[in-house]
Amino acid sequence: MDKRINGKFDLTKEAVLLIDKGLHKIYWVGTTSQKALRSNIYLIIDSEEGIIIDCGARVEFKETVNRIKQVLPPSKVTKIFANHQDPDVTSAMTDWLELNPQITIITSPVINVLINHYVGNNKKYNFHNTEIEPKLTLKSGAVLEFIPSPFMHSPGAVTIYNHKTKTLFSGDIWSAISLEWKLILDYDFQEHIENMDMFHQGYISSNRACRYFLYNLKDKDITNIMPQHGSIITQNNLNSAFRYIRDLKCGIDFFPEYSDKDLDFIKS
Repeated sequence: MDKRINGKFDLTKEAVLLIDKGLHKIYWVGTTSQKALRSNIYLIIDSEEGIIIDCGARVEFKETVNRIKQVLPPSKVTKIFANHQDPDVTSAMTDWLELNPQITIITSPVINVLINHYVGNNKKYNFHNTEIEPKLTLKSGAVLEFIPSPFMHSPGAVTIYNHKTKTLFSGDIWSAISLEWKLILDYDFQEHIENMDMFHQGYISSNRACRYFLYNLKDKDITNIMPQHGSIITQNNLNSAFRYIRDLKCGIDFFPEYSDKDLDFIKS
């Protein structure tokens, strides 16, 4: 991926073409909110079919639609993937389902239980269960593989490995918080660690969860990491990114351990 993308597009207005594989393309259609925790929303266009990766918050719906209109009629969005249930990355699905009730929501069954609360008891929607169907073959032949990332940060979180583009849509993993935002990481990775630490140490559950997730990537040929927040990580920084997650101390790793003796106020 060309780092010159940072200066090539007007990120306040434009849909940004990230990867072009003919019938299969990936765009960034996210928000340019001035908040430190802004959401990246990605759009896959595959043979004139649109698939949104983490559709964002309801307050961002109009901005997202305006970007998508530049490259695809919104009516051709047929699928929305949800990594987890938080409103900053998922709640706009209410608006998308009003626009097109036939849209399929792709997520894990754990997350599906929670996002039902956005939609309401009387509304039904198409649901692709990533546990039952861990791979999805698109019209062009491109394959999306759904890789669980439990407790990073949600128990039912799931990521996507795009075999066609060798891209990992990583959800909260490798996300960063910063007012000095760049779409593509084009500076030293060590400088970026501070921005990731502010997010990961509070949101990701433990190093044990990190290592479980990384083990599931061991046979994947990844060239780009596209997180929900912060900058896209390209091939030259991949090993540093994997090393960061492998060694990360976060969540309950900071908790002290208490023995049965420490808790002897509980009667056996």
